[in-house]
Amino acid sequence: MNLSYATWLTVSGVVALLVAGSAWKRRSAPVAPALFALMISLAFWSLTYAVSWVVPSDAAGIFWLKLTYLGAATAPLAFFVLVLYFVDRYAWLTRKAYILLIAIPALTILLLWTDPWHHLFFGNYPVVERGSIYNGGPWFYINLSYSYALVMAGFYLLARAFLRSSQFYRGQTRLMLIGAFVPWLANFFMFFGQRAMTRLDLTPVAFTFTGLLFAYGIFGYRLMDLIPVSRDVLVENMDDAILVADTDWRVVDINPKALELANPGLNTPIGKPLGEVFSRWRHIFSNISDADNQLEVKLDLPPFSTLDLRIAAVKDRQGQAVGKLVTWRDISPLKQVEEKLRIFFHAVEQNPVAVLITDPDGRIEYINPRLTQLTGYSLDEVRGKNPRILQSGETPLELYENLWNTIKEGRVWEGEVLDRKKNGEVYWVYELIAPVLDKNGNVTNFIAMQQDITLSKNTEMELRIVNERLQAKLEEVERLHEQLREESIRDGLTRLFNRRYMEETLEREISRNEREPRSVSVVMMDVDLFKTINDSFGHQGGDAVLQTLGTMLLENTRLSDIACRYGGDEMLVVLPGATREVACARAEEWRAAFSQMTFTFGGKTMRTTLSLGVASFPDQARSSSELLIAADKALYWAKMNRNLVVAYDSAKMLGQMSRSDDIR
Repeated sequence: MNLSYATWLTVSGVVALLVAGSAWKRRSAPVAPALFALMISLAFWSLTYAVSWVVPSDAAGIFWLKLTYLGAATAPLAFFVLVLYFVDRYAWLTRKAYILLIAIPALTILLLWTDPWHHLFFGNYPVVERGSIYNGGPWFYINLSYSYALVMAGFYLLARAFLRSSQFYRGQTRLMLIGAFVPWLANFFMFFGQRAMTRLDLTPVAFTFTGLLFAYGIFGYRLMDLIPVSRDVLVENMDDAILVADTDWRVVDINPKALELANPGLNTPIGKPLGEVFSRWRHIFSNISDADNQLEVKLDLPPFSTLDLRIAAVKDRQGQAVGKLVTWRDISPLKQVEEKLRIFFHAVEQNPVAVLITDPDGRIEYINPRLTQLTGYSLDEVRGKNPRILQSGETPLELYENLWNTIKEGRVWEGEVLDRKKNGEVYWVYELIAPVLDKNGNVTNFIAMQQDITLSKNTEMELRIVNERLQAKLEEVERLHEQLREESIRDGLTRLFNRRYMEETLEREISRNEREPRSVSVVMMDVDLFKTINDSFGHQGGDAVLQTLGTMLLENTRLSDIACRYGGDEMLVVLPGATREVACARAEEWRAAFSQMTFTFGGKTMRTTLSLGVASFPDQARSSSELLIAADKALYWAKMNRNLVVAYDSAKMLGQMSRSDDIR
């Protein structure tokens, strides 16, 4: 029994429990769970070891000594895991690695308690008195070697981190390194010191001291709140430039991005003033104040970047400034985007075309000043509303349906729309509406551009009215012109063509025969006893007979035929393409039809007849004049008998060049 030893070990165990509690409160920190596991192992080791020194019997002491291995076997493993987290190598701790690391401590505990069956742990050195176990069987030395290997590996990783850390972080790493060295010192004293005299294993006490230093280094030594080796991964690979300076603006730490602007002639910037490290940009860094600040700096030398530079104080636990953190990033691409947005914004704001932007559901998000000027609505009045507030109600609904369907399909719509201003006045716009798509092809906005075409539409409508009136006038002039033309070629009494038109047409038909050989016949007719009708019934009676004859000819001739008043009571019909036989047949039809007509004048009814002469070109004539003479001769022969159709016969009618009025 040794109360002095037990007291030291109990104090060590209580301290370990207190540190474990502190680590548990900070368990969100990456290293806190590993520190908690280490301190629990040490607390169990120390407290059970303390009990082994105060129990009254040796058998009980040996039992509690064996129980210490639940902490002694796991503490080196917890120490190694803690170091891995501290130096940012926790990625090594895969599931397979954990199984391999835990295997030997687990087997050690198992073999320790089953040693009477195999003697692998104690071997030929049975434990007969309380104290420490210094010798044993094969597995005793395997476990001892494994524990030393874990502690040595942890010490190596901490030493490596210490050498790679900057001056600014070495204080924290130094504490961790000292903490890792203490267990080695305790073991050296135990194995090569007065162990036979003391028989006290100082390792759990030493490990507890290690845990205290680790806890202070992790939770108390809060420089930059970063684990130094984690800084290697985070800071060294950041796109932002990071520089740490002391209170005299000497460089304490700097990452590769910040070195890009440093003076290339310097071997190392550490410990150098900022003005020397960044000699090319002395004018920038010489104006940095001690106060926290943010600046936008334009480099006047290559790479001509624009930097967002920020300065923040680094403070210790007492709130005292111990240095400065200077960061900057290249915001040139952002400035270029801002410049493009500025140009675009001004282009939209100052655009003479009215611009309206909506969300995908058609709610207005923006209108430019031109639209306000055009409609009278301000942005605040229309924001969140549907553009239908501009509708006049006079535009067909089908147009809006087509508009909406078009833009919802991702296509551009354009057309003319009649809208209404805030004051109720209507106005015309030529509108173009386009969807705005994101990179996935989804509609994010709709943009509408309106050009006021009210003046041109009003002018167009006025021109349309003027054009319609002008068209009406032109049609009237055309009608009058046609009327005048008709009157110039028509006989006013019978509405048949006049003699001048007939002569022009006949000459044209005769000339066509040279290109298209064909017959041209003429039928010349005369009302029998027309003089008697005039004498008996007056000129009105004669005119009525001539009008009736003219109407009959108009209704019973082809479109290609030319019926005309030749003179007095004589009528003539030109029959293009008709042979003499066809012409005689037509003449016979006219004669028969006219002979059946009755005329009533002054209560008296009468009938009269027609005499008709037929001649054909080129059979009976070689020119239009000869053709008319031939037809006139044939008519002369018909008049001698009246109510007769006579075809010209040159042998029969030779020498008959004139007619006497009494035959008529």
